[in-house]
Amino acid sequence: MLLEPAATKVAPGDSAVVRLRVRNTGDTVEEYRLSVLGDGAGWAVVEPAVLRLYPGTEEVAEITFTPPRTSDVAAGPLPFGVRVEPGGQPDAADVTEGRITVGAFSEARAELVPRRVRGWRRAVGRVAVDNLGNQPLTASFSSRDNGDAVEVQVVPGAVRVAPGRAGFAELDIRPGKVKWVGGGTEHPFSVSVVRAGSTTPEVLNGTYVQPSVFPRWVLAAGSVVMAAALALAVVWFQHDPSIKTQASEKPESAGLLSPQENSQAPAASQAPPSPPASQAPTAPAAPKADGQPRPGAPAPGAAPAPGTGTKPRPESGGGGGDTGGGPSGPSEQRVSIETGQRGGYLGMFRDSMGDSTPVYTLGWVGDQKDLDEYWILRRYGDGTVSLSPSGNPSLVLDRKAENNRGQLWNADGGQDSIRAGRLPANQKWRLKDLGDGWVSILSATDGQCLTDMYVKQNGGGNVQQTLVYACEDRFLLGQKWKLG
Repeated sequence: MLLEPAATKVAPGDSAVVRLRVRNTGDTVEEYRLSVLGDGAGWAVVEPAVLRLYPGTEEVAEITFTPPRTSDVAAGPLPFGVRVEPGGQPDAADVTEGRITVGAFSEARAELVPRRVRGWRRAVGRVAVDNLGNQPLTASFSSRDNGDAVEVQVVPGAVRVAPGRAGFAELDIRPGKVKWVGGGTEHPFSVSVVRAGSTTPEVLNGTYVQPSVFPRWVLAAGSVVMAAALALAVVWFQHDPSIKTQASEKPESAGLLSPQENSQAPAASQAPPSPPASQAPTAPAAPKADGQPRPGAPAPGAAPAPGTGTKPRPESGGGGGDTGGGPSGPSEQRVSIETGQRGGYLGMFRDSMGDSTPVYTLGWVGDQKDLDEYWILRRYGDGTVSLSPSGNPSLVLDRKAENNRGQLWNADGGQDSIRAGRLPANQKWRLKDLGDGWVSILSATDGQCLTDMYVKQNGGGNVQQTLVYACEDRFLLGQKWKLG
């Protein structure tokens, strides 16, 4: 058996052909089965795969290598072998070895995560660089400030990224001055990314939204409150709380006592005997319509006779209360969510949480000012759940339609929809028990798995991103999660 040539080169996306010459040195007709061994076997084809030779004859088979243009095939030399197995004699198989060298190519993609950041005093973000080539990549960063309005710093200034991995640099964005009132202001900024060996930078544009410390509605509400307080003060000081009465002083006429004299009158037990009826004074007559007194009528201003006064009405009172209540909402618990890939946790930056914020897996940091790695898990009666960052419960974990990326998004319908479970399928999930405390997080849309797509390097410390992907055994570690 002979390989022609024994070593060759091939560029990713192209093809290279190696010939294998096989000779039957026996005295019987023999059938030989050919197969490729090694890391390149997945993109190698043998034609024909079976040779049938008469004694003393030989034939040639062609092995075609076609490495894909992806980061999965590393650049450099790659050994391979061709196994020749006589029919019915597996123990007599022989292997011929060769070497194929895969060429290098560079390809990268950079983006701001997120493109739009917000903060009245400071905002944070990230620059993500994905190495799509098959060799290590070094990228350097530089920022361009927007005059005195905003200052942008990138740390570190350069990253080295392995093939098929992602590298990150932190963005620290600060305004030139604090804005106290007047609503939000948008400041554009840019970050340039230059790959090693290239002189053309890739410019990434972003927007920093600086809200005022006191929004406009606070000023409007304060004006209304002050006007109401002023009106209340005017009404209070102009109100006369004096008590009025219909009682009047009784005149001292017709032999009746004044109130002062009545208080000094002797008690009934000491009163002098009444005069005879013939000597009793007659009461003055009430005036007629013509001004003359009417016989038998009491004098004007005289006190009413005993028993004829008005009886005071009793004060009445009552009270009551109202009870409250309502249907209970979904069960909630605060959890951390650990990925099966080397101890990463779902999390995000507190200052950048908002619509379209991607969800990454980070190393565990616990309760920290800038990072949020705790989630609110809500369980609904239909077996679905929703997930919200503990730092902003009005956001939910959402499946982005364009690229199946895991992201944060304001719940459709707000908090009422979250409590009632009236969320669209792309904002609801199902938990599938895998045993030993592990679960799969399945999209309620089509049952695909929330996946941690990148594997951390031993010394890299890169942040992985989440995607919704078909549930497959080859992604098992990236598709299993533990709620803590």
